[in-house]
Amino acid sequence: MISDYLNDLRQSGRSAHTVKAYERDLHHFFEESHLQPNDCITETDIHKWIRWMMRPTEGKPLAIATINRRLNALRGFYGWAVRNKKVSQNPMLDITYLKSADEDHEKIMWLTEEEFEDLLRRMRETPVRSRGVDFEEKYRRDRAIVYLFTYTGLRVEEVSHLNLTDLDLDMKRIRVLGKGQKARMIPISNTLFLELQDWLRFRAEIATKKEHVAESLYVFYSQRSSQFSIRGIQTMIEGYSTSEKKLSPHMFRHTFCKWMLKATGNDIEKVRRLVGHSNIATTSRYLKDSYEDLADAVDSLPCF
Repeated sequence: MISDYLNDLRQSGRSAHTVKAYERDLHHFFEESHLQPNDCITETDIHKWIRWMMRPTEGKPLAIATINRRLNALRGFYGWAVRNKKVSQNPMLDITYLKSADEDHEKIMWLTEEEFEDLLRRMRETPVRSRGVDFEEKYRRDRAIVYLFTYTGLRVEEVSHLNLTDLDLDMKRIRVLGKGQKARMIPISNTLFLELQDWLRFRAEIATKKEHVAESLYVFYSQRSSQFSIRGIQTMIEGYSTSEKKLSPHMFRHTFCKWMLKATGNDIEKVRRLVGHSNIATTSRYLKDSYEDLADAVDSLPCF
């Protein structure tokens, strides 16, 4: 039955990687529960498996995200089995995903000052593996984008669509058209000002050599296009990830919020206006301390 399900996934256009992941998670369930796909599986069987994953007899408990991923695979499998009359009852109907007390916080990942400094070092030292890509040009563009993300909290689509006329270096501010076509003005810090100046000077030099850059209205361009696409920026950022931390454009937005709250003494309203949150409750998520902050606080307790 599992093989039929996996074949249907392939025919529906799922990638080989996705199908393999579903297969692996399904086998985990049946092997660890000592059950067979054709057995009559009940909700109790699922709950026993969840408890086992959280408190295994050997090894460490699985992360909540891993357990939820496995449950998702099982949910998809039994939904398909019921639709195709392979089984009469879906044991996953009343099974909910696990939540942690700090679930919202766990989704917010940001860079420490040390991690940001390390990223800049790695960007400078990372060799370009693509033929025809100039190392200095890529480094200067990528560095300017990373600084822009970190010192403004812009969304990736806002960076991709940022126009040269949106930069007002005389007044040191950036005009951003955000979600819902809402415009906001963001002050340019002295640090970001120097980085943008450096990039724009270099960009002007490149414009004398490349026609698509000279004709571009955007602050950032790609190797062949006048506009650096959203996916292109995402791929660029992800390329600087390490085994310890996977980077994403939104992580820099989180970083800006965390750093700004610290710099403003937790002034949520200022940060909300800067990043363009419609609801201040969204901004307030960044007030939660990291696990490391909590651990440091506990370690600071007096010793007797």
